[in-house]
Amino acid sequence: MNTTIQAETLRSHRPVVMGDRGMVVAGHPKASEAGAAILRSGGNAMDAAISAAASLAIAIPFMNGLGGDAIALYGKPNGDVTAINGSGATPRAMSVGTLRNRGLNAMPRRGPVPVTVPGVVAAWGEALDRFGSRSLAEVLEPAIALAEQGVALDVSAVEFFNGIEYATLAQEFPALRDKFGPAGGRRIGERLKQPEAAETMRIIAKRGWRSFYSGDLARQWLAQARDQGVLIDLEDLAAHRTSFDRPLSTIWRQKRVHVAPPNSQGLALLAMLALTEAQPPAPPSDNSDPLIDPVAYLSRKSVAFAMRDTYCTDQRRICLPPDLLSSRRLSTLSLDSQPAMSTAGGGDTSTLVVIDAAGYAVSWVQSLFESFGSGIVCPRHGIVLHNRAMLERLDDDPVRGLRGGFRPFHTLCPALLTGESGVELAIATPGDHGQPQSLFQVMRRHFELEVDIQCAIEWPRLRHDTGREVMLESRCPLSWDAALTKAGWAVKRVDAWSRLMGGVNAIRKEGCLLMGGADPRRSCYAIAE
Repeated sequence: MNTTIQAETLRSHRPVVMGDRGMVVAGHPKASEAGAAILRSGGNAMDAAISAAASLAIAIPFMNGLGGDAIALYGKPNGDVTAINGSGATPRAMSVGTLRNRGLNAMPRRGPVPVTVPGVVAAWGEALDRFGSRSLAEVLEPAIALAEQGVALDVSAVEFFNGIEYATLAQEFPALRDKFGPAGGRRIGERLKQPEAAETMRIIAKRGWRSFYSGDLARQWLAQARDQGVLIDLEDLAAHRTSFDRPLSTIWRQKRVHVAPPNSQGLALLAMLALTEAQPPAPPSDNSDPLIDPVAYLSRKSVAFAMRDTYCTDQRRICLPPDLLSSRRLSTLSLDSQPAMSTAGGGDTSTLVVIDAAGYAVSWVQSLFESFGSGIVCPRHGIVLHNRAMLERLDDDPVRGLRGGFRPFHTLCPALLTGESGVELAIATPGDHGQPQSLFQVMRRHFELEVDIQCAIEWPRLRHDTGREVMLESRCPLSWDAALTKAGWAVKRVDAWSRLMGGVNAIRKEGCLLMGGADPRRSCYAIAE
């Protein structure tokens, strides 16, 4: 093994957090604290997950919030898993024709047009109704307090608010600047208060999650959105429901890996694992890495993503074949066509994982899709709306072509791994198109190299979105550049701990012992009970 890689991977920057009475790992310490407090008071995994999720919506508002979506997995101690789809549909009134009549030839990246029904509030409420033991009012308390008292900005938040992306957004969308402050000049520890979001959450806590979709609250925030050109109407809101489905799964290393079915891109993770299981790739011949050959990795990733782009859409638009992950079907996929994708922004998404003392588990992902989503703000209610329809196409493509009233393609990709003892791994990451890639790399490092989960998370990563450019963290072996260039790839070196590679949160369960891993690339934090 390369001595540089060996030293880097055998010594983690953070310790593995261990416990046996429950654990929460989330994308911000305040969210982990909220979830852990619920566990400490006797709540279960779903109670803790929703409390942490609501706190994430306040703690990192540029990544997620009341106007976003959620997709999650819920696992029982016996290994049964339920997929929770809290993504919303495009407005029923939206069509390719109506948008072309507006002079649009492609879906705008931001603004009112790519806004779909925000599903996260319903996902909180309906998941809690089915699997929780606490009231919505109780689990929302920490998020409400955080919004009122203000979240202290950490390094990641300061970098964002002082960066060029927020400066550009604040100029294009003055309501964002008015709500979250001017670009630049932010300091670590400065408090960001969100009183309007706190009041909205108080109304939801008192009247229930349905109040966000019908009644006075719904009419009020929707009126603000429609005044800015958003196409959602009250019927779209009232019709929204969270879906509870069977997950997709595959056997890998004598375990079963579960993901959310389409419209989630979780299928890409399963395809990458299935390809590796069918024909394990050899490590690089130069011993630059003990596990991953970057050229072989990108070849298999391309096949998996071709499958994703064939099937990952609203399930009413496709029929998944029974041999979906067979070698025969994977070998027939065409790599010639690639759908339009966003440029690499890292994915402005937040995640959390929970396993409680009884073995119930949650992997939860929620998002505005990109930084502050659409940029559209409902200022009197503290709601920023996402831009999830951005990747839909204004044509008749059977998978990605825009259709009103249908859920668009979704990058959110939670995962659970089950074995003889029930859920043995809960894992999730932000990172848009990089989500299945980061999960794949971490899972292989942990289970095949048998390094601890924190070490697997900290190992340097690579990522490919579209085209021929591949991103490598600067800690990746230098010999990879020549190998990739020879194979026709263009190498882009990024930071040693690049947020473009996601922010993996994971809990590994071995018997009664829980081991948590939190990614230093973002503000991830693990707390054991």
